Amino acid sequence: MNRINLSLLKPGALKGSLKLPKSTLSIRPAARDTALSRALLARCSEELYQWQSKALPAENSFILHDGPPYANGDLHLGHALNKILKDIIGRYQILSGRRLCYIPGWDCHGLPIELKALQSLSSSTTHPTPATNPENSKKKHSKKEKAKEATAAEAAESGKSMPPVELRRLAASLARTTVEAQKEGFKSWGVMGDWEHAYRTLDLDYEVEQLRVFRDMLHKGLIYRRFKPVWWSPSSGTALAEAELEYDERYASTAAFVRFPMAETGLAAEFPGLAAAIWTTTPWTVPANRAIAVGAGMEYCVVKNSQHGYLLAATARAETFMSFLEGDTEVVKAGILGEELAGMKYTHPLLKDSPQQQQQQPIITADFVTADSGTGLVHCAPGHGADDYLVCLKHGIAPFSPVDANGRYSDDARAFGEHLHGLHVISEGTPAIIDLLSARGGLLAVQDKYRHKYPLDWRTKQPVIVRATAQWFADVDGIKAPAVDSLAAVRFVPETGRSRLTAFVQGRSEWCISRQRAWGVPIPALYDKESGEPLLTVDSVDHVISVIQQRGTDAWWGDAADDAAWVPEANRGDGRSYVRGAETMDVWFDSGTSWAALKARIGERAGGRPLADLVLEGSDQHRGWFQSSLLTSVACRGVQPYGVVLTHGFCMDARGKKMSKSLGNVVAPADIIEGRIPKAKALSGGVDALRLWVACADYTKDVVVGEGVLVHVHEALRKSRVTARFLCGNLEGWDGEEVEYEELTKIDKYALAQLYRVNKATQDAYSNYQFNKAVNAITNYTTLDLSAFYLDVIKDRIYSDPAHSLSRRSAQTVMHHILRNYVSMLAPIVPLLTEEVWAHTPAAVTRGAVSPSRLGWYRPDERWNDGELVAHFALLEEVHAVVRVGIERARTAHLFIVSGVSVSNTVPQDETTAKWSYAEGVTLLGEACHVVVRPAGGHKCTRCWVYAAEEEEGICARCEDTLRSYPREEYEALFA
Repeated sequence: MNRINLSLLKPGALKGSLKLPKSTLSIRPAARDTALSRALLARCSEELYQWQSKALPAENSFILHDGPPYANGDLHLGHALNKILKDIIGRYQILSGRRLCYIPGWDCHGLPIELKALQSLSSSTTHPTPATNPENSKKKHSKKEKAKEATAAEAAESGKSMPPVELRRLAASLARTTVEAQKEGFKSWGVMGDWEHAYRTLDLDYEVEQLRVFRDMLHKGLIYRRFKPVWWSPSSGTALAEAELEYDERYASTAAFVRFPMAETGLAAEFPGLAAAIWTTTPWTVPANRAIAVGAGMEYCVVKNSQHGYLLAATARAETFMSFLEGDTEVVKAGILGEELAGMKYTHPLLKDSPQQQQQQPIITADFVTADSGTGLVHCAPGHGADDYLVCLKHGIAPFSPVDANGRYSDDARAFGEHLHGLHVISEGTPAIIDLLSARGGLLAVQDKYRHKYPLDWRTKQPVIVRATAQWFADVDGIKAPAVDSLAAVRFVPETGRSRLTAFVQGRSEWCISRQRAWGVPIPALYDKESGEPLLTVDSVDHVISVIQQRGTDAWWGDAADDAAWVPEANRGDGRSYVRGAETMDVWFDSGTSWAALKARIGERAGGRPLADLVLEGSDQHRGWFQSSLLTSVACRGVQPYGVVLTHGFCMDARGKKMSKSLGNVVAPADIIEGRIPKAKALSGGVDALRLWVACADYTKDVVVGEGVLVHVHEALRKSRVTARFLCGNLEGWDGEEVEYEELTKIDKYALAQLYRVNKATQDAYSNYQFNKAVNAITNYTTLDLSAFYLDVIKDRIYSDPAHSLSRRSAQTVMHHILRNYVSMLAPIVPLLTEEVWAHTPAAVTRGAVSPSRLGWYRPDERWNDGELVAHFALLEEVHAVVRVGIERARTAHLFIVSGVSVSNTVPQDETTAKWSYAEGVTLLGEACHVVVRPAGGHKCTRCWVYAAEEEEGICARCEDTLRSYPREEYEALFA
């Protein structure tokens, strides 16, 4: 056969004869806010959700229930972490053939929204700021933080005098605007869901369902009203839940040692003038004192002081206590047990000169008394402390609280000092009480600037107090046992969530559900205008619900006070005049009844199953939404509201610190999307970069976001795009006819075995909500199995062999499966990339499918799971890695050196030679498979670049045969 005369070929004919990859897929993602990007986003989110809600079976639904985010601010990385995790789960469920039901929601009531609405009303208007402890006002804050705190406090103050209907209008407007802004943000991240029917806690249908839950709990005797101490915010003018507090670890109080005269009997008769010594960090509560508590098993002693006489204190505290007293002090009697003191009486130090002096008060025992601080005798003000209230309740001692809603002494305080009325208890009351005690001989010592942990209102940043008021409560004691039992059927991810949620539920006895603000769902109680007694029955609540359905909740505050329409027919003729209450429900009760709104949408599930298959929120929701949802659902339905509880941590900077504007360490979602990170700027991956960052994170812990993490994310995304582009480019022109598995080469079969294994590993990771493991599996597969091995190995035959040769079609058959599997594995995490890849994938692969997500999870052939083949090729992969190292070293040194590695296994020469024939200057010698790097024996083929040509500037025999295999017309077209 005559050799082809290369000199007669057209310029570039040899290169043009190669089957180099051709793909329309760009190396960079589609630019944001273009027609293409919007089309891709719609296809992988709105259109996909609508399609699956019709195409997939309803009886196999997966219900993902949204814990409502708060509608009062811009979206941040915490929102991205939460919503994208939910979206990844939802997309995988669709791929698995389950119909996804995901109705997003928003929490729209409560003080934070009310305050923000008031702040936005007029930033220039000033109002008197509630008095605070002057010492604590010296806390170091940035100017911006101080301004923000003052504004919040001022806003709260202004809201107290604003007509409720006007305040509600402002708050509702802000909430609705925020919801729409956040909704568009979530949608721009590719988060799919039933956005058109998203729920808001301010919607009438939601509020009605919430009131029905309240009614059902009332019917079961779980709702009641009680006068007892609760956390109270004077700055906000409302009761607060524990979850609405934040703590100042270094709060400064003025502590005082106070002298309470003992009734002159028993021990007091032995030591005339004996007084019980107590220590308190809240001297302003002294007027509310109703008892003194001692430890039953603790030892007490009598101390004699030259200035204050005989004093009673715990023996273990005597030395420290005496160090605060002026004058000479000594212990005159010890060994007195606390139980011996129980039942003794004392008089109030501020009522010494009053006719009420004869009202002696008891010494009682309590488990909470310790010798860790103070004097070992505890001043009990049951109107200002939960422990005090509970222990006094056992002894029939009623709470007393001479403090009004603004944190000022009420008229009841006049009995202790005429001038006390109207003073703010924290800033003005403490020094006033200390002066009174000093004047009346009740002050032993003062401890200035005592530093301790103290609660603040989480919005106004002002100190809170404990104050006894009449509030509405849900009886947690009555339902917590079945609630805890129901958790046995719940799966927790991570498992530590089980003990956290269990502990929070077990630690509660009552749930204060009333708030003294106007922005919320009203507690549907009517009150007798004369006696103040509430009218709250199942029938009265049903009647209120019927009126609200007609008029809306705003009418509860806006209608005339004597509007009889709100009074049930049965009570209109009972001779009483009723007024509507002005209290709203705790926002945790609002959001905690979201399961009821879900049930109204989808109906009850068969078999007593939980309404939601999964809920996913931050770990702080163990004491919040997870708990309130559980309690209300068990109370009304007798079953837990969810099947799986998944919790994630919080977003931290690269140093593990909480993000803060004042620290300048905040990374916004847009920073990741737009690549506004110095080292990652050139690798901007769009929305998929944000989503991949979420998937990479170990969300069971706090999630770190920093430059290093984001560079890694962008690089992984780039590699996935380049790999998909390579596959698309080499499948261009493929006719879709697959080579039978038996006819594939061993290395092609091995590639399918690798595909099988990564498919199963990724599927297992998704099924167990381990998305970072899925990402690791895909990344390793991309880098090691594809880029560094299989795709590298087959380049030569893909580019150089005849288009319709078995070797090339065999590789294309495998690449087709690789691409299908690849987009399947990536679709839950980076849907925009997979949709874009799919749009540029040859028709022989897509076969008319609009989206890879509509094809379901890719399921590999079980024949591909060939363990023997995997073991066989494990050795070759090691050899391949060594070969690459050897070649690189030779190139770097600009010379050929001999270096080798001994391989223990024996590899047949025919297979290894075929495998490595393309590699420059590489041969495998001997049964031990030493890898030797040396100059190739042949010349470099000008077509395929393999060193197999017989002469310089010639082509190898394989390439010549390839050219001659062309049809006559194509062959002749090569020549000039």
